[in-house]
Amino acid sequence: MRHRCVPARTSLKPALLAPAFLVLTALAGCQSGARQDTYVTHNSTCSYMLPTVSGERTYAPGKKAAENQKGIPDSAIAYADPESPAFCDRPLSDTLPSAIEMANYVHSLNSTGLFSTLQQSGPFTVFGIPNAVLENYQTPTGSKLNAPENAALLREILAYSIVKGEWSVEQLRAAALASPTHSVGLPTLNGRILSAWIDQPTGQIILGNGAGVTSRLWVTGVPQSNGRLYFTQSLLLPPVSDPALTVAKQATQAARADTPKGLPAPVAVQPVVPQPKPGHRITGAASSLATPPVLQNSASR
Repeated sequence: MRHRCVPARTSLKPALLAPAFLVLTALAGCQSGARQDTYVTHNSTCSYMLPTVSGERTYAPGKKAAENQKGIPDSAIAYADPESPAFCDRPLSDTLPSAIEMANYVHSLNSTGLFSTLQQSGPFTVFGIPNAVLENYQTPTGSKLNAPENAALLREILAYSIVKGEWSVEQLRAAALASPTHSVGLPTLNGRILSAWIDQPTGQIILGNGAGVTSRLWVTGVPQSNGRLYFTQSLLLPPVSDPALTVAKQATQAARADTPKGLPAPVAVQPVVPQPKPGHRITGAASSLATPPVLQNSASR
């Protein structure tokens, strides 16, 4: 529901100066595109830890370690990276830059001008794209997606990962179950619909673009002062027939085709795995999704 700003008539009588000041202050807060006012945000002790795997995934031991110690890492950077804290009373624009796994995503948001949107009150639901997913997507194209001439295409892709409104896991599940189609359409900043439904064998929430491309969730529904934050396991392109996005879709398919044999597929999952609580990561049996399969593939190379 949109709030309308109605100018208030005030006189300059001394007794009314204070109320008039309050009215003007309230009207200033009705400006569209204004940053969220942290002064009026309620403090909270709620927090979650966001996972980090990029350092461990990209580190390669030195030659000496590989030869003499059977590949044992020779630097502390090879071990588990510190997790990033996410505080529920902070906006998405604070949490995303502090999450190591969102480094490429935040860089792209800044380069396309979308990051400033997440500084507003919103609310927004962000399905953040991890580093390895963007890297695997960019490799077949030689990282041309970040070129200035492709800025509009990059913005279309990223805008499709940001949904208008706040959607918790519980709300997504309830809306999907109540729908005759057993799915819920989420309006994105891209202008196109992102679909969400419940995978019957696992009970997990699945995202889809309506064109056959789906993604599971890695980190689920971390509360923020201006919305919710999720991490996805793969990239969802907007469902359009635009030639540029068709090429982008082909690049995504090529990246998935490069997955080495013997490694788990990007959507492989053990059955009957409960949807994790907000901020938790999916875990289960040998095919643990604490690290997304896409990231597991990269770490194993």
